Amino acid sequence: MTNFTVLDTKTHKNTRVMTGRGAKFGENIHLVPVIAAELNKLMLEYPVCLIKDNETGQFGLSALLGFEVGENLFLNEDQWEANYIPLHIRRQPFMVAVNSPAGAKPTPENTVITINMDNARVQEAEGELIFDDKGNTTPYMNEVNNQLATLVNGMIQTEAFIKTLSEYDLIEAVQLTVSFNHEDKRFDGIYTINEEKLKKSSPEVLTDLHQKGYLQACYLLMASIGHVQKLITLKRKYLTQNKNN
Repeated sequence: MTNFTVLDTKTHKNTRVMTGRGAKFGENIHLVPVIAAELNKLMLEYPVCLIKDNETGQFGLSALLGFEVGENLFLNEDQWEANYIPLHIRRQPFMVAVNSPAGAKPTPENTVITINMDNARVQEAEGELIFDDKGNTTPYMNEVNNQLATLVNGMIQTEAFIKTLSEYDLIEAVQLTVSFNHEDKRFDGIYTINEEKLKKSSPEVLTDLHQKGYLQACYLLMASIGHVQKLITLKRKYLTQNKNN
């Protein structure tokens, strides 16, 4: 459930946020939205891919955490077993809301920070305070503010990145078939960059990608797909442990 309210010094003066990890905080998800600015850190841990929205046909950038809905293979009870956790996970339970007509781009002038009061992290008994006794944001909340600002700017930049990939017809579907317990499973809806097309792109296209800072992002995105094998290993380990138990 969600119950987002605009963050307020009086309303939320006693509100605390638990910062632990775990399924109880809604982290048992198999896909998490990410931004292109995270790719240099994400590619060391996760397969990152393009996912198409079946309703809109638009692509989004996501890190793959598991193979099934509700499966996060990096989550071991209350431990997230990776050196980097995506911003979308770390910013919980906060979100940036836009006080403008639908479709408007977020800017510092038209955005407010909201908090989901129904999130399991939110309570008053324990956790990090949002505001101090003087009504100022705490160091914890200052860090969250930085994360939210990075996300808002990053979402706009990522949208532009994906639009450019589409314009140059560089996106291709990934044929992913894996075997668990001697049973083959095919996973559709995953996309990445067509390496051959990228290599054969004209000097003008490559220059454009480089000048926009997208060329490195392309290679980081392609390299990250290799971590699918890491996911397969984690999944098989999980299945073996459950079988033994």
